[in-house]
Amino acid sequence: MRIGFCDDDRVFLELLASYCSECLPFIDHDEQVDVECISSGEEILESYRRGKPFDILFLDLKMKPLNGFEIARQVRMVDNRSIIIFVTSLAQYVLKSFEYKPFWYLIKPVNRKNFRDVFMRAVAEYLSANRPEYVFSTKSEGTVKLSIGDIIYLESLSRRIRLHTSDGDYFFYSGISTEEKKLSKYGFIRIHKSYLVNPHYIKQINRNWLTLVDGKRLPVSERRYKAVLDFYTDYLTRSSLS
Repeated sequence: MRIGFCDDDRVFLELLASYCSECLPFIDHDEQVDVECISSGEEILESYRRGKPFDILFLDLKMKPLNGFEIARQVRMVDNRSIIIFVTSLAQYVLKSFEYKPFWYLIKPVNRKNFRDVFMRAVAEYLSANRPEYVFSTKSEGTVKLSIGDIIYLESLSRRIRLHTSDGDYFFYSGISTEEKKLSKYGFIRIHKSYLVNPHYIKQINRNWLTLVDGKRLPVSERRYKAVLDFYTDYLTRSSLS
């Protein structure tokens, strides 16, 4: 998630950045967050030209030579998904802002509580729109939607799948290979003919067993061991660089 703060008042920019730093520990720990403080609209547009859009963008309206409305107009020409929050000392400007599809606005002076409320709403909106979901159907509960990150592992039970989450288990009819095709793009690894695991929940791997963070052990097949170990080692390396 890329967050940008744009204001030509350096003192105010540093204030928003400090408010942001206080909020970051409350964001989902799996979410990588990059924060940029920018003092001109031209830098925002240059970032877009370099293919680096912002997911959440705080824009001051009274900047020169490009004001916040003009920056938003150009951003919206190439990015309709960015969450834009206008920041202004003039409340009457708010009514003029709707054509740029702002998410919210902040009236200066901005205090810690007002910033936190708007910031956390924006983050929740971003996570809701970008967190992938897994959809399946059970006989007892009908269609179920889960966040991919909530799935710990899948187990094949003959013609049924047992899907294990921290909140309980779900059972539905499917094959493990079918579900592997759906989930491999999210990093799930097949450790055994009957098990498909989310690497985020892996604590330790040895030649015969895999231990999850909750202490549960799952079998690792001998022929898959090297591939599983290599995959998990690469996963840990990528995670440490995030």
